[in-house]
Amino acid sequence: MTAFASAEGVRDEHVVVPLPAALSVARLGFDNGLERVTLRPEPALADLLEARFGTPPPLVWAADANVHIAYPARARLLRRSHPSVLALNPAVPWALDFHGGAAHLDAQLTGLDVRSVTFHSGAAHVRIVLDRPSRTRVIRLAAVEKLHIERPAGVPVRVEFARAVTKLRLDDQWYGAVSGGLTQTTHDGDAPGYQVIVAGGADTVTVEAA
Repeated sequence: MTAFASAEGVRDEHVVVPLPAALSVARLGFDNGLERVTLRPEPALADLLEARFGTPPPLVWAADANVHIAYPARARLLRRSHPSVLALNPAVPWALDFHGGAAHLDAQLTGLDVRSVTFHSGAAHVRIVLDRPSRTRVIRLAAVEKLHIERPAGVPVRVEFARAVTKLRLDDQWYGAVSGGLTQTTHDGDAPGYQVIVAGGADTVTVEAA
């Protein structure tokens, strides 16, 4: 059985968000955290988004191209039999917002035009695989532990840590522990790339070319 998201919201293990008639950027927001979620593009998808959730499923509501996912209180602490998988339509640009903490997120974003990625709370065990951008894009994190970011070879990256960072690998550069912040860039020039900004503490971060 398939449930179709609306402005009123639905809660089901299989949810589809229809493709709006007109949109500029699709926005996907997790309003209350997430645990064990996979994001990936689906070129054959006729809808905006198709999700298959592990139990207990979250509440999903959508207004045009703005999609919100909210898990019940303390639901992220429950062990799921399988991860949730969200298929995104690659024909439209996406902006991704994560509130309330994120754990065990696998974001396979190759083939997607990702305009922005923002983690408003702490994140742990996060893997993000990026495509070659048409313009420089920004990834913002509040605080992070065990972050792995991959992008295509030759795509420049600038990383900015406002506070202490430990165990950082930026391509072939290694940093064991740096207090008081750090800014490093992989390439000079104006080629489109990614800017990774971490406002809080960071531990075990890898940013590398695939």
